[in-house]
Amino acid sequence: MGEGAWIRISDNRWRRLSRREFLRLAAAAGAGAAAAGLMPLLRPPRMAVAQARRLTFLHWSHFVPGFDKWFDGEYTKEWGKAHDVEVTVDHVPSAQVPARAAAEVAARQGHDLFQFITPAPNFEPALEDMGDLVEPMIKQHGIVDLARKSTYNPKTKKWFAFSLSFTPDPAHYRKDAWDEVGFVPDSWDNLLRGGRMLKARGLPIGIAISGCIDSNMALRDCLWSYGSSIQNQSAEVVINNKNTVEAIKYIRALFKEAMDPEVLAWDDSSNNRAMQGGKISWTLNAISIARTLEKTDPEFYPKVQLWKPPRGPNNLGGKRLGSEHVFFSYGIWQFTSPEQKKLAKQFLVDYGNNWARAFVGSEFYEFPSFPGTVSNLQDQVLHDTVAARLGQPNMYRELTTALSWSTNVGFPGFANAAEGEVFDTYIIPQMFALAATDKMTPEEAAKWAGEQVESIFAKWRGRGLV
Repeated sequence: MGEGAWIRISDNRWRRLSRREFLRLAAAAGAGAAAAGLMPLLRPPRMAVAQARRLTFLHWSHFVPGFDKWFDGEYTKEWGKAHDVEVTVDHVPSAQVPARAAAEVAARQGHDLFQFITPAPNFEPALEDMGDLVEPMIKQHGIVDLARKSTYNPKTKKWFAFSLSFTPDPAHYRKDAWDEVGFVPDSWDNLLRGGRMLKARGLPIGIAISGCIDSNMALRDCLWSYGSSIQNQSAEVVINNKNTVEAIKYIRALFKEAMDPEVLAWDDSSNNRAMQGGKISWTLNAISIARTLEKTDPEFYPKVQLWKPPRGPNNLGGKRLGSEHVFFSYGIWQFTSPEQKKLAKQFLVDYGNNWARAFVGSEFYEFPSFPGTVSNLQDQVLHDTVAARLGQPNMYRELTTALSWSTNVGFPGFANAAEGEVFDTYIIPQMFALAATDKMTPEEAAKWAGEQVESIFAKWRGRGLV
């Protein structure tokens, strides 16, 4: 060694030693120490081992298990190898996602990429602006309106999340049973009329009226189809109106006459289990119900059919609207280091440009937010080989119309922070449950919801986000 040797003075800092410094250090330590003990400290920087780059994800546990296997074990491994990055994907159940997001914000540390499964506008202050990713993708591939309204805040002009996909929420129904009673569950009115008869046969309607995401989505469908909404296009609260009262009256009748009381305690997978177990005749859900039956009960599978969400009463406009079942978006926390932000965005750009693989990996569960990323979507859906092999070649046909009836939380406006809090606190399921269980009249329940929603909107207006 001698002149030109280097000494490590901290984990990632080195300093060149003068010859005099080296000799003094070597003499003090003894010849043996100089040769052995000082070797880990005295070495040229070219011998230092560079720290491996890492990228961490928080994902939900997918309802199509094969997707997690593909994403964790195949796609991220390929990408990591190509970019010399170690990728780690942590999973949590769907119900835990909001709490985990809040915990990471409170701690100001967490994953490099956080996957939300509902719109995340109430986390906007903690999230990086993603406009530099979204706008080029729009130019190249276009964007679905519900994705734009779920990731962009027109008040702050900020893209607070980057969405590559959403999940349509069609109806699943027992076609054999509905054929026997002579109804097609194409409208909310038919659902009640046929549902009464099917409940008497032991096959009730299955809609959660509880504090879960499925309930939030399904009950919004009914509210919208009855010509009402939580807010209008200008983000003004309008929920306390006569159409809301009519929707509440309808759900109360459906609950009492065509449903089982257990729906008041359902979670996000209860309706899946009930339909797959032959215990209900109709529910709203992503296609994970059908995909699971393909694998677990191919003999029962042909009895189940997918259909569009029900349309509302003709005298209230006859609307047919369905909330996205899951809305996927990635957020990058503002407290993430600049190096990790850059790496995370690189992954998202690459993933977006390869998203046709994810569509197949999700078994059509996830539809593209940027439609141009899957050029032959309708052809793939109409010619699903598994459905054809199991005698249901038209099983997924209605998904080809999904963009005509799928909409966003916050319809007809944007999924703003106030709508996000209304969603996360389950105001809408509570409103319907209060009337269904006779704790309030429909009018009282609508008034109660209006008061809760007004308070939430006022808070977020005060923060400048609505």
